[in-house]
Amino acid sequence: METNALDAMRAFFRLTDSDEARALFAELEAGLVRTVYEHGEIICQIGDGADCMYFIESGIVEVLDKENQPINEMGEGAYFGEFAVLTGGVRLSTVASKGGTIVYRMDRDLINRGLTYNPAVYGNIIQQLYGQISQKHVKIRSMASRRRGIIRADANQKKMSTKQILINYGIIAIVFLFAMAVIPRVDTPIWYFLPIVFLMAGIVITKRTLESFVLACMLTMIMLYGRGFLVGFYNGVISVFSDVVIMEIVIFIALLGAITKLLLNSGAINALRRLCINRIKTRRGSLLSALLCMIVIFIDDHLSMEVAGICLMPVNDEKGVPREMSALILGMAPGAVNLLVPFSVWGVFLSGILIVNLGDEGLLVFFQSIPFNFAAILTMIVIFIAAIGKLPLIGGLKRAQERVEKGGHLWPPNSEDFFHEEDKNVRGNIINLLLPLLLLPAASVAAGVLLRGGLSVHIGAGIVITLLVMFGMYIFQKIMTPEEFFDNIISGIEYMVVPIVLLVLTFAFSGGIKEIGLVEWLGEVVPSIVGGQMWLLPAVIFLAFAAMTVLWGSSWSIYGIGLPIAIQLAIVTNGSMPLFAGAVCAAGIIGDSLSIHQSDNEDVAAIVGCEPTALFMARLPYFAIITILTLISYIIAGRVLI
Repeated sequence: METNALDAMRAFFRLTDSDEARALFAELEAGLVRTVYEHGEIICQIGDGADCMYFIESGIVEVLDKENQPINEMGEGAYFGEFAVLTGGVRLSTVASKGGTIVYRMDRDLINRGLTYNPAVYGNIIQQLYGQISQKHVKIRSMASRRRGIIRADANQKKMSTKQILINYGIIAIVFLFAMAVIPRVDTPIWYFLPIVFLMAGIVITKRTLESFVLACMLTMIMLYGRGFLVGFYNGVISVFSDVVIMEIVIFIALLGAITKLLLNSGAINALRRLCINRIKTRRGSLLSALLCMIVIFIDDHLSMEVAGICLMPVNDEKGVPREMSALILGMAPGAVNLLVPFSVWGVFLSGILIVNLGDEGLLVFFQSIPFNFAAILTMIVIFIAAIGKLPLIGGLKRAQERVEKGGHLWPPNSEDFFHEEDKNVRGNIINLLLPLLLLPAASVAAGVLLRGGLSVHIGAGIVITLLVMFGMYIFQKIMTPEEFFDNIISGIEYMVVPIVLLVLTFAFSGGIKEIGLVEWLGEVVPSIVGGQMWLLPAVIFLAFAAMTVLWGSSWSIYGIGLPIAIQLAIVTNGSMPLFAGAVCAAGIIGDSLSIHQSDNEDVAAIVGCEPTALFMARLPYFAIITILTLISYIIAGRVLI
């Protein structure tokens, strides 16, 4: 055998120069079968069973999708076909010779013999499976930043013409010049709202959250500093980075992203998936398991939604659950759970905002606000009722159930583009998923008690302890090498970069409108408008910020702007600060659910394999009911507590 295939085989099994490795290498080499393929000849076919992999000695092979369209090429020294063999599944692509090609075939038994030498190869395959080949995961990750409140225009849309660019930025320049020339001379509170209106218009029209926030921040600085707005903008952003508490939030969110990435690539999800498939016997059991799965995996809404989808969708399909019902469970639960748990990405963000505005008291206010997040609580109740089969079916969900009962598909029409190949990797240990998730809150509380005294929480210490334990677990089990472990950490941090940038811009913008005087003015004016009906304030706060979230499609931003306003209103009215904060948190859930941008709906569609509009319409009546019940709850709570 020639050098190229030898090197490919050595690289795949990570063989060293030890005597044991040399003996194994000779055994593997002796078992290879040399095959010559002519131009255009099929080496392996998509959908076929897999009992071997291939090492390319010379020539080029072309990888084709199900429409026989080329999606990749591989040349000398490469290998292919290992995924299907190791997962026990079928070929995910067709591979054909391009020109003349010489490959060496290695059968399954020989592959297993090689893997006994270095089981860490499994970890590498798992990483590739969950980081590269799954079309479903690619779709989810491509939309993840939008699900976190980052609305961005479709990358495939037609580029703006030079004329359109000049018109758009000409309008922006006019607004900036107006603010610079008129506002300092005509001091009226109506100008306080200009940055928010400008931001809202920018997001709704362009569907670009980050650019809109940058421009809105600049407008705010123009109103504050006039011609010196660029320096003001720079200083405003720098002031955010110089705030120790905000930087703690940034670091915590980044490291939680790293933990999320490590959990995804640990292979533990496969073990949970097998457990679900083997043990769940009923429709109710499947839906309840999905709910429980998302409660246990509380750390990140995308992680819990993705894991539940991977593990439960095959079972849901087998039990005849319409995809719209699966979407109801998978789409509604993660956000609600994350807002009720202090150790999640959302919990860290919300508690951090309160700490920035209230000091050490902020964390206590967040804990106290959890019972007043009526939207999250009602959402969990509705999901539980749906899971046990007692939810009245109305609208799109009723039509979906009727479609399935009449022998139709589990999915609505036009869902084919959202279908995906299931990952069926046979490796993985469920403890590698559950132990870190249990350790994070336990270590955070223990560290808080030891380091701060009394009943306290130290999330930073909990995250560090969890990462150290994961390092020991994954390295000892040879799931990852130390290099791969830290590569996953970097990748997980990169996954959170866009939300972190928005977070920084939100704090800068929020600081700017506070300096303008909007927050203080609202604190003076709103009580006089409400008069003796102060008990309506929680309901008003909920409705106002829910409406803003619907228009913006950005709950991150609403929380960053809305919580300081709610705090100010609670102070000047002597109202219940946890109740007011809970109303803002609830507004984010409802606004995301009813947003015209439907960004979260697309994520759920990618997970369950279903057309997004049908999912949105199926869930809409239930979100509407939750909105009404939430509003009533705040009216009652306001009447009792204010």
